[in-house]
Amino acid sequence: MIQINELSFGYHKHTPILENICFDIEKHQCIAVLGNNGAGKSTLLKCINGIMRPQQGTVLVQGKDVLSMHRKEMAKNLAYVAQKNEATKMTVFDTVLLGRKPYIKWEAAKEDYELVEKMIDQMGLNELKLCYIDEISGGELQKVMITRALVQQPKLLLLDEPTSNLDPKNQYEVMAMVQRIAKEQQIAVVVVIHDLNLALRYCDRFLLLKDQKIYAYGGHEIMQEDTISEIYRIPVKVEQYLGVRVVIPIPEGEQVCFV
Repeated sequence: MIQINELSFGYHKHTPILENICFDIEKHQCIAVLGNNGAGKSTLLKCINGIMRPQQGTVLVQGKDVLSMHRKEMAKNLAYVAQKNEATKMTVFDTVLLGRKPYIKWEAAKEDYELVEKMIDQMGLNELKLCYIDEISGGELQKVMITRALVQQPKLLLLDEPTSNLDPKNQYEVMAMVQRIAKEQQIAVVVVIHDLNLALRYCDRFLLLKDQKIYAYGGHEIMQEDTISEIYRIPVKVEQYLGVRVVIPIPEGEQVCFV
């Protein structure tokens, strides 16, 4: 189990970004972090990852505080994919292989290469594996970085808007793949995402942030119209279509007819 306890962060003493954030995740669950721009979603991931040092709080992975670990040990427990990634003159294969760095002593072993090949294949990147990452699209680069994080075999995977540069087909493919791998490999996933319909389809639980604090945390039962409307300050309807729950925003002044 992953436990985030009393996590607080602010750039200055009197300007808190996050206050007393507490939640837990089972090792096979995918958690969507939701909220308006500026709610602290990306900051929360960076605090969990130790990129930003929280003023207080702990992040426990199987009882061990990752914030007190050395970087190599932390990398074996936790992987992070940022919103934006720099493209360098490396091939897709070598970039993904970097995800095995915490496990490599002198040189990569046969098992490292086999895992990289397997994950590249599962993420549909075979045709790109010898391409340089500064020559591929932003969406393809995002998939490469997610693949690199997965070969770390972390216990906790943090994804900051992983579908932001992807077309609709790849958005659904990537989220479905992350969901499946989380369950197969017993990885806990925390994903910052703006697309509520992707979140509803592929995530197990939902963490809603508002005014620096957790407004609500739970399963699909908390994703109700009044809660979503309060968080995003826009009326919504939640409808069932072809067995899938769908959130439909209703901008002010627009007339929407539900049949």
